[in-house]
Amino acid sequence: MRCRPSWQQVLVALALSHWLAACAPRIEIARPARGLHVVTEPAPSRDERYCAWYGTRDGDVLYFGESPFWSALRASGGNPRADLAHEGPQRVGRFDLRNEVMLPPIEVGPPGSRSGTWDVLAQGGRLYYTTFFEQSGFVELATGAVHRLPQLGPALNELAPGSQGQVVITRYGSGRETGNGSVLWIDRDGVLLSEHVLSAPAGYTVAPKTPAWDPRGSLWLTTDLLALDPREPTRRDAYRLDAEGRLLARVEDEELQFAATGPDGALQMAWRRDRELSLRVGGEDAPRRVLDRDFPSEHDFVQDIQFAPEGRVVLTRWSGIVHVAGPGGDTLRIELPRLDPDGLYYTGVLQGERLCATYCADVSVVCVDAPPAGRAR
Repeated sequence: MRCRPSWQQVLVALALSHWLAACAPRIEIARPARGLHVVTEPAPSRDERYCAWYGTRDGDVLYFGESPFWSALRASGGNPRADLAHEGPQRVGRFDLRNEVMLPPIEVGPPGSRSGTWDVLAQGGRLYYTTFFEQSGFVELATGAVHRLPQLGPALNELAPGSQGQVVITRYGSGRETGNGSVLWIDRDGVLLSEHVLSAPAGYTVAPKTPAWDPRGSLWLTTDLLALDPREPTRRDAYRLDAEGRLLARVEDEELQFAATGPDGALQMAWRRDRELSLRVGGEDAPRRVLDRDFPSEHDFVQDIQFAPEGRVVLTRWSGIVHVAGPGGDTLRIELPRLDPDGLYYTGVLQGERLCATYCADVSVVCVDAPPAGRAR
């Protein structure tokens, strides 16, 4: 597949090349994790190296995207569209958390698909997914029926629950030749309810990443602010919008790395200021729980936040360091093993006293012991 890159593709390449530089974890693991169990799915393709991406939990099943994006990017020397060079399966992986075994994946793409699946969200008996370059959609979990949503267009990135069963999706870039990214609201059937294009400071284009709806009435977004002057660095301003898409605040002096709303309605936010990583509930001015005072911001990132039934909050970093924050103020730090020099951890979830995390190094899930902090040794 030979394509002349558009301006939009150049913007994506700029941001992703920065991610690639940051994505090689250089954290030294102090000790091996206890109870290690690594489960790897048979390779989905002989042409591309797929790996496990963002995950979402529904009961005892961990669903996750499968994509060869990172390996294709590296092999091509930084071409963000290299994933499209080969046809390949477009599917969502499934992992049985109780028995720690892979389940057959869900095929979501039509014949001839090229883009892997990116983000996934289980909500209301449905599994929503994005593919970025191609069609996104959802799966009826009870029947396995796949519904594709071509009317939503390309460049759809991350998903989050909205209000009243709705789903929020970020569009990383305009999906056209030029323009800022946007945030979409869809109903449970995938009907577009609204789309709000973001504004950027002078000299930048904004590409939103993670959305998080605060039930108190605002939407938080992490972003890449891509400089039009290639000599200027990418910024990571956080945006806060109202329900109508109007800008309420833009945080410049601190980086919001990830945010998610828990089942209790509390907005959990991972913030980085210099080399300090903290967890805050409710906003940038909320009391902070410091997780790391020597956070290697050049080489690590909080990639996901998930929730356990007993109120524990799980923050997973690219490097495999996982912070489990208990409701009583206790925090457990778990260090997953670095099994591949290019591997990235994405989504960690708790199943009793076990932690299982998707690992972008083949289609893998890594499980270790995760006792409550008071019992950890």
